[in-house]
Amino acid sequence: MEKHKRMLFIALTVALAIMLASGIVSTLAGSSNGELIKNGDFENGFRRVDGCGMVGVDWGCFNTGGAGGYGFYDDAWDPVVATGAHAQLIEINTKEIGGDQNRTAGIYQTVSVTPGQTYTLSFNGMIRASDFADGGDPWRYVMLVGFTHNGSTNWADAQVQEVNVGPIQDRLNPTQYYNVKMNVTAQGDKLTIFIAGRMKWGDWYKEVDFDIDTVSLKGPAPAPIPTQAPTEVAPAPTVAPTAQPAPGELVCDGPNLLQNPGFEDGFDADGTATKWGKFNNGGRANYGYYKEEWGPVVAEGKYAQLLEINSKGYMPTDPDRWIGIHQKVSGLNPGGTYQLSVKAMIRERADHSDEDAWRYETYWGVNSDAGKISDVSELEILSGIPVSGIYLRTAPGGYASFSTTFQAPASEIRLYLLGLKKWATSEREVDFDFDAVELRACHTAGAASSDDPPADSSGGSGAYNPDSSSDSVASVSDGASDDAQAPVEVCTYIVQPGDYISRIADQFDTSVEWLVANNNIANPNLLFIGQPLLVPCGVSTAHYDPLPADNTQVNAGAPTDVASAPDEDSVAREDDQRQREPTDTDTEQQEHTIVRGESLSQIAFRYGTTVQELRRINHIENPRLIRPGQVIKLPTQ
Repeated sequence: MEKHKRMLFIALTVALAIMLASGIVSTLAGSSNGELIKNGDFENGFRRVDGCGMVGVDWGCFNTGGAGGYGFYDDAWDPVVATGAHAQLIEINTKEIGGDQNRTAGIYQTVSVTPGQTYTLSFNGMIRASDFADGGDPWRYVMLVGFTHNGSTNWADAQVQEVNVGPIQDRLNPTQYYNVKMNVTAQGDKLTIFIAGRMKWGDWYKEVDFDIDTVSLKGPAPAPIPTQAPTEVAPAPTVAPTAQPAPGELVCDGPNLLQNPGFEDGFDADGTATKWGKFNNGGRANYGYYKEEWGPVVAEGKYAQLLEINSKGYMPTDPDRWIGIHQKVSGLNPGGTYQLSVKAMIRERADHSDEDAWRYETYWGVNSDAGKISDVSELEILSGIPVSGIYLRTAPGGYASFSTTFQAPASEIRLYLLGLKKWATSEREVDFDFDAVELRACHTAGAASSDDPPADSSGGSGAYNPDSSSDSVASVSDGASDDAQAPVEVCTYIVQPGDYISRIADQFDTSVEWLVANNNIANPNLLFIGQPLLVPCGVSTAHYDPLPADNTQVNAGAPTDVASAPDEDSVAREDDQRQREPTDTDTEQQEHTIVRGESLSQIAFRYGTTVQELRRINHIENPRLIRPGQVIKLPTQ
């Protein structure tokens, strides 16, 4: 009998040990790559929050105030619940008060993450509106996602992007949710996720509902802190070797091709940094160029470049006033890829945040013949530099860091950094700050053997090319030698309204990591409309063309005509003449509907034509006076 008791005790002890071990392993495995969001399906209840309403437990809420009404509700109506019995409803309306633009409201949650690790955010979203059948701007209501990486729950601190949750639906007869999925790389140990809705225009008597359900954030959880000190001293960790770029990765590590790029080498008497020239388009406005020494508006070193536009003393004044600086850069590899990086900030003398949020903007531009321009419509490339909002002149916030890549149109270019005051508002002052400007040559890592001679041995100052000048990206085949690696044909895709990086990756059957690496994207959560991205060819139903052998850029979304190889003069003129066999579609007039944030030069760049041609066929006197919803004709081939 005693023997049986001992055997039973031993068996129970072993079983208990196995269960405990299994539980520990399961817990560790679950924490390594699991769900980090709490109450993401809103089935764990709601609570009343002052100033908001009914908000899901474990979630915070916010709104931007102003002339608008806000409501947060526990939505249990089956047609707007994705899973379970509840969803989060956010309402914005202008039934009793209106007139303010960009009214925004949303929810947020902060989670602990591991810096440097990538996390996947997904949720289901829907937009319903009372003016569903009224037509108008299809982007008048949008949903947004934002992130902060330091635990801040302030919406103003977030890096924000629009996300696609499908078309606006009938408020009382919705049809379906749309799924949003994107990756974010943690930059700190606390990540705050914001999901919000926005009513863009200040129209009265409107109501829009934003529904959110099944929110998920998956990725590595922070390693648990041990409760007891280890009994043995762990060996010293080995230092990992410096990570090398993977074959096919776009690397922009050439020397900075600009002179006095950080403005630390002095300023001329007219207030422009040495080695830089000045530009403005005159008219009824005042312009100023200054050496900026105030610490809060200097990003690096001791100095920054300050540009000022003011309309003091003018009644009326003129719209679309431009100011900028420029520098000539020589010795580039025509068609080669270059990376531009810059830090920018916008400040105004008095708070006018109740007006158009894009009343002031920053841009960069390129002219291929290196000649000075008299009007921005002469630039071959003109693209926006997104900033973090407009600050008060005496209370600046942080600089916005911007980086993009482009193909050099010629061996010699002139680079412009520009500020724009859009409207003819009197007695205004706006300051544009620029600092830490870089222009570096890029190359594709591992695209050629080290024994291969460089494709361009001219040795120009811009022809930094340690591996190869090819724009093809090498792909690694499993089990194949380096000699058997076939280059991936590369195309250019232009970011469209509603795009986000994981969606583009899915569209072209690639990964977010590939897009980030080959486009040198500093922040994968910050894309802007009109931004060119390198993508693999031949894997999407979208219209795009491969980069020709001479590296002439052909854009996705444009007509699928392949441009003939231009000579130097035709590159300088952006000649839009195409050489191909005519088709039935050549005689059809194509059109483009302008979306918010587009410029005429971006549209010309997208469709392979010129600003001058678009102005001619559409009778546009001022290329800056175009509006969202305006339909313009495109040149026939």
